[in-house]
Amino acid sequence: MPRYRLDYGDSFDFYAQTAGEVVPILQERHIVGFGEDERSFCRRIALEMCEWNSGDYYFHSRSALAESMFRNGLLEVID
Repeated sequence: MPRYRLDYGDSFDFYAQTAGEVVPILQERHIVGFGEDERSFCRRIALEMCEWNSGDYYFHSRSALAESMFRNGLLEVID
């Protein structure tokens, strides 16, 4: 299983089958995200990330958000 590193606010590593699994992990760790439906959370977190580093973030699916995070340097595959 690949190990990923998320560098958004704080940096932490996690194991997941696909990069898109970053969404529920972010939602668990995010102060405001707990209990919010996934679509609304993805939209809000994409807006936050735009403000964070002025990148473009797509949020129509878990994988689209993860790919945007890769492109903007917030997510990487460690091994």
